[in-house]
Amino acid sequence: MIIGGALAAWFGDPRARARSMAARQRAGGEFAALPEVSRLERELAALRGAGADPVLEAARRFVESPGIAQRALSLFLEAAAKDPFYRPHVRLTGSPVLSGLLLFDRPELSIQAAVLDADAVAAKRAERTGGGSIVFTGERALFHFLDGGGATLSLWEGPPIRPGFTAAASGRCRLVERRPIEDGETFELDGGSQAFIVERAARNLIYLQASTPMGAAPLRVEYDSATLAFIGASSTDEASSRMQMMLASLRILDRRDAVPVFREMLASPHFYTRWQTMRELLALDAEAALPHLRTMASDDPHPEVRQAAARTLDLFFTEAAEKAEPCPA
Repeated sequence: MIIGGALAAWFGDPRARARSMAARQRAGGEFAALPEVSRLERELAALRGAGADPVLEAARRFVESPGIAQRALSLFLEAAAKDPFYRPHVRLTGSPVLSGLLLFDRPELSIQAAVLDADAVAAKRAERTGGGSIVFTGERALFHFLDGGGATLSLWEGPPIRPGFTAAASGRCRLVERRPIEDGETFELDGGSQAFIVERAARNLIYLQASTPMGAAPLRVEYDSATLAFIGASSTDEASSRMQMMLASLRILDRRDAVPVFREMLASPHFYTRWQTMRELLALDAEAALPHLRTMASDDPHPEVRQAAARTLDLFFTEAAEKAEPCPA
């Protein structure tokens, strides 16, 4: 953020703030009017409900359009050169090793322009004291490398992540190949069974990444890079994740009047949501949870959920019942 007198003057001048907002809207409108963006919008509208394959083909045409990234970013740079308080209409993305702009964001497709910092990747690897991980995101994606950075990638394959995925049957991932990435190359990745790691790079990697949640695997899964064994998994379903946060908040607030909401969520199609709901309900109202826990232990379609529910019954409710029994005379 710019600090000092210039910022104070900008805050105190409604007309200056209005000019900055107008520049934001103008640049956003110019971006939306680019032929490639307009074409992508039309194609997605025509493809509504058609599935992941045609969506990614539309994305491929966009990311491989000559000069699209330069023309898009030039709009934002020109606006920023005229007004230091201008902020692009697109959202920033990133991590300690990656910086990006979310150029296109629709429920069925997101496209970001990204820079992967080669020095930061090397430093992270050098400073690592424990093992790393190989992440299978669950999502299908395209990567179009404007500058491959002279990088070598390792490509990995894992057991397909399906709705009935279990830790016990997770197996191990395996190395498929190591190969260099060429400037201008595009490759598709099915995050439900494929992953890649940047092994080394001579310079920063610059690329466009298109991702779709359509046809995504139900979980994001990690494997240990040394043993190649399963480490853990998390949900790829945003709605389920938000619902779990809401249930946790209701439990923290001791909202026992919300028990019907918990009961409804016990019918979720996602096994991890059902179990997390049960955990929160047990913490909120164990008596209300008990009959549902018994049903879960015998009837839940996921074997690990059944096992967890049965183990919970054995550890807590059997012991409680035994303690409640009258002592013999």
